[in-house]
Amino acid sequence: MNRELRELFEIKQDEEKNIQPADQNVKNHILIRLAALIFGSIVFFIAMTQAKGWDVLGYLFFMMIFHAVWLLFIIIEMAILQGNEKLKLRNVNLTFTLILLLIYGIGAAVILGGS
Repeated sequence: MNRELRELFEIKQDEEKNIQPADQNVKNHILIRLAALIFGSIVFFIAMTQAKGWDVLGYLFFMMIFHAVWLLFIIIEMAILQGNEKLKLRNVNLTFTLILLLIYGIGAAVILGGS
């Protein structure tokens, strides 16, 4: 709409919508989240290889809790990124979420299917 017509009818147009979203460094975003997940998983895996008896199951349980907290963080961050209109970073988080759920789903199917 023409600027003069907007002023005449006192139509306020949100100027912030015309601003481009902030720079979205996708590579850095992927590296940080993936490094946190891999590092945490490796730490728990090393602890499981050093443990004996029922301690292995305990470390496995703690590793699953770690993955669940990481997944919760990714989901919360996905909602925040959607609000900030950083859609590329949101899509990366969505991909991480789907991959982790797929891995756990395949693992559950293998374990339950083998019984």
